[in-house]
Amino acid sequence: LQMGNSQSSIAPNLQHAQAIGLLQLSGKKLEEWPAAIHRLNNNLRTLDLSNNRLTSVSTSIDGMVQLKQLTLSSNRLTGLPDQVCSLSKLTILSLERNFLQSLPAGFSQLKSLKTLQLSGNKFKDFPASVLDLPALELLDLSTNSITQLPGNMSNLKAVELNLNQNQLKLLSDSLADCPRLRILRLQENCLPIDQFTPKLLRDSQISLLAVEGNLFLMKQFDQLEGSQAYQERVTAVRRKAEH
Repeated sequence: LQMGNSQSSIAPNLQHAQAIGLLQLSGKKLEEWPAAIHRLNNNLRTLDLSNNRLTSVSTSIDGMVQLKQLTLSSNRLTGLPDQVCSLSKLTILSLERNFLQSLPAGFSQLKSLKTLQLSGNKFKDFPASVLDLPALELLDLSTNSITQLPGNMSNLKAVELNLNQNQLKLLSDSLADCPRLRILRLQENCLPIDQFTPKLLRDSQISLLAVEGNLFLMKQFDQLEGSQAYQERVTAVRRKAEH
């Protein structure tokens, strides 16, 4: 009965969403994906189902052909259906605070995706499919259990990569070859000082490298080979921002 009540309570939201293309169903105690939302398939651009009790995403989601923003944070999701991968207009996908350990195989088909929020999940392995997302700008994988990065990190298109609060022991030198990476957050991991190579510090485009809370002191970091080149980039970016 509880589930029925929560599903029927969304009827007024649906009428409003039909007109504006935005459906806000956050905190409705939903335990199942509301089938009624698929009546809005052709004009729904923003869907927020955060703070519910969903354990799965409907395979009918591929009918939401206009969807640009999908928020599913703070649910109980353990996986995503392959149908998510056909949302060709999706630019923002928020999946924080769920139980995800992996992404669907075809995830790199999300050609418009710019922001991917995966903080507070159960990832132990870095999800390699994100490396092939062509439009990606922000990737947040903080507060997971990732221990190392794949060797082909240079394929990553993101401008900002957040890996704070993981269990990283190893970095990949290929991070230095990421074409657009400017911000790399690695706070509160298990990284020894030798993982910050001259190549990463000297040859990358990174101008904000957050490394506090690892297995070394910050004064050691400042003495690394390549650290001066990194500091010069930081200063140049700051000056540019001031003008």
